[in-house]
Amino acid sequence: MIRPVQSSESRGRVSRVLLMVLAIPVLLALIAWATVAMLFPPAKVRSMVQQQLEGVLARPATYRDARVGLWPPVRLTVIEPALAEPGGFRAGSALTLRALHLDLDVFALLSRKIVVRRVVLDGPRVHLVLNEDGSTNFDRLTKEQPAAGPDSKPMDIEVRELEIHDGQVLTDAVRARRRVMFGIATRSAISTEAQGSRFATSGRTTISGLAFGPITAAKLSDLDASLGKLEWKIDHRGKYDAKQNRLALEQLALAFGGTSIGVSGLVDQPGPESRVDLKAKASGVDLAQIMGFLSAADAAALHGIEAAGVLDFDLGIRGAMGPGHSPRIIGVLTVKEGRFRYPNAPARVESLSFTTRFAPDSLGIGDLRANVVGSGGATPLRARLAVTHFADPNVVFAVQGDVDLAAVTPMIAPRETQLGGRVALDVRGRGRANDPGSIALEGNAKLSNVSVAAPDLPNRIEAINGTIAFSPQRAKVSGLTGKGGKSSFMLDADVTRPLALLAKPGSAAPSGVTFSLVSPHLDLAELLPTSKGAPLVPNATGGGEVRIARLMNQKLDVRDVRAAVTLEPGVIAIPRFALDGYDGHVTGNARFDLTQPESPRFAVNAHIDSVEADAILSAWTPLRGLFKGRLGTTLDLSGAGATPEAIARTLSAAGLAAFLDGTFGPAPAIEAIAKQLKLDPGRLTRVRDLRLPFHIANGRVVTDKANMRTPFGIWIVSGGVGFDGSLDYVVSASFPRDLVPAPEASSLLGVGALTDAQGNLLADLRVTGTARAPRVSLDLAATGARVKGRISEALTQQSEKVQQELRDEAERRRRAAEDSLRAVAARARRL
Repeated sequence: MIRPVQSSESRGRVSRVLLMVLAIPVLLALIAWATVAMLFPPAKVRSMVQQQLEGVLARPATYRDARVGLWPPVRLTVIEPALAEPGGFRAGSALTLRALHLDLDVFALLSRKIVVRRVVLDGPRVHLVLNEDGSTNFDRLTKEQPAAGPDSKPMDIEVRELEIHDGQVLTDAVRARRRVMFGIATRSAISTEAQGSRFATSGRTTISGLAFGPITAAKLSDLDASLGKLEWKIDHRGKYDAKQNRLALEQLALAFGGTSIGVSGLVDQPGPESRVDLKAKASGVDLAQIMGFLSAADAAALHGIEAAGVLDFDLGIRGAMGPGHSPRIIGVLTVKEGRFRYPNAPARVESLSFTTRFAPDSLGIGDLRANVVGSGGATPLRARLAVTHFADPNVVFAVQGDVDLAAVTPMIAPRETQLGGRVALDVRGRGRANDPGSIALEGNAKLSNVSVAAPDLPNRIEAINGTIAFSPQRAKVSGLTGKGGKSSFMLDADVTRPLALLAKPGSAAPSGVTFSLVSPHLDLAELLPTSKGAPLVPNATGGGEVRIARLMNQKLDVRDVRAAVTLEPGVIAIPRFALDGYDGHVTGNARFDLTQPESPRFAVNAHIDSVEADAILSAWTPLRGLFKGRLGTTLDLSGAGATPEAIARTLSAAGLAAFLDGTFGPAPAIEAIAKQLKLDPGRLTRVRDLRLPFHIANGRVVTDKANMRTPFGIWIVSGGVGFDGSLDYVVSASFPRDLVPAPEASSLLGVGALTDAQGNLLADLRVTGTARAPRVSLDLAATGARVKGRISEALTQQSEKVQQELRDEAERRRRAAEDSLRAVAARARRL
């Protein structure tokens, strides 16, 4: 069949028809856009937005501008909108955006309805406050709307896309006193059903830049940003029923790296105190990825860890959430072929596997197995654990294996502490976790060449060896040895309720301890932590014996120390001690009250027998170099504080010192007195017999009527010297006139010195100034009174002043002792 040939005229008519057909929708679109432009000029758009804000929101809201864009899609843009906090903009902004974009259905817009197809939030900044009562600052956000007429129906709104670009959320949890900040980006779809009472949503959200800290943090640098390196991707699909206030999660998947964890189920009353019925499931989770993210997040116990293995879990979570609630967890979690190693650790853990079974109010791990691999090869480790009644947990556990401490140091020791050596464990236990002392232990532990190094330890404590045998009633420590620097020790002990030693005194019944400590050389400066702070507080009763051949601590250096020690919770008492030192012998008792660790108290009562005066006084008082010779004294010393400065402020002491056949000085004060009295200083400093009652309080060493007999007369001294060197003394002297050359004696008599019936020169002096720059002056009135048979008024007044200080100090010490006894009684009642 032969088709006719179309003419060029025919083809032209067809082309014109096609162009007209195509032009009609374009023309209609142009007419629609023109209509939109005429119906919605900028002023009218701003008015509509303002009316909508005022009609819907129950609090102030502002924006800088609003406009409708005509190029497809038709877009309503609100520039820099902001929503006030419940107290108005003076209280701050709950929400701000750079811009809000709404893509509209143009045909619905022409019928004066707003149908949103797409929402874009550009740069939102959200401040969410979770109040103590569970409410938030976004509650009561909208006004109550008038009831709809019988024929009216709420309009279903479909948001095909919801996008958030460069969002940031700041959350303040008032009850927890916690502030959390994170970045957010999302692409989601939202639609309404059931006449606006049910919302369906799906999409993906990315959370990053997490930082947290106290609610008082004022700037980002005040928050902990250690998790800021992590990025979470959350895929979700679910529905929210407003009438039932219920969220049904069809899918909630958390992904990071190649790991994905899925959650599904119901959440009733979504918020900080919601009720949940959820299932969480994951299979083949790569532990290397989880540990890698946690390590990147600077988690202290996992920093730098290398790990591998597979994690699976299938868990059901049901019950109430929030403070004071513990939801029930049911299901299984397993780890297979796990291994980990800390940076620079000489050992590692391999072949780690276990299964944790969760049941309501309990969990159990019955098969934990691992190999600890070190320089000595691989040694197996086995463990099991059961926990019941989470509100007051009861635990049953067992550990068996030879542990290389270097492999697990970051898990069991503070940061920057290094452990070495091995501990062979075969230990079982059961009891209440909240009362460690109640946990009954069985088995044994053997320490082999264990060492401890830490920044605040002056030396590595090493060669720690010994055995600990556990029975349900006690732990027996046998031959526990250790050394640090030149110091070494050996300890044997019996301990009841051994884990109670770790409890804070007063929080749990104490351990019972008996012990014996022996050391050939113990320098506390080589063993005790160098950082300032409170000492270790023992939660124990009992006691033991201490024998130390040589004991040192900074300036202290004594030998053949023997002491009986008794323990109370937070208190170490030494009812008797004896030692050799300062070329003499010292005995006495002491008490150290550590119940207030920030300001521990001490009291020492000592009898010092024939020691070298300068050595003992230099160690305990500021009287360095003042006396040389043999000294016998009693010393009642007390104070409080954890630092030398605090101890100096609170130090007090009382005693009676007796010097025999010694010398004074040389000291500036003695030289100044000799110069004032025209005497030879060398002849003045000789002491035949000195009885020196003294006390230390308020930073001063005070003596009362110290009677000093010398080959060159009798001297009576009353007054004190401060720790700062300030002097305040009255001196009453009687000395032979022939000690002073005739011209000097005449000069002395000429300025007011007198003589007694025996021809001795009499002089009363005031000594002030400082120990380095003393000032000495004659007290002529006091000397004249002595000639008439009266005691020096200056000496009497000074003595009364000293006696009052003594009475005040005695009263203070009595009150302190009563306070200490009341505190001990109160702790006993609590237990």
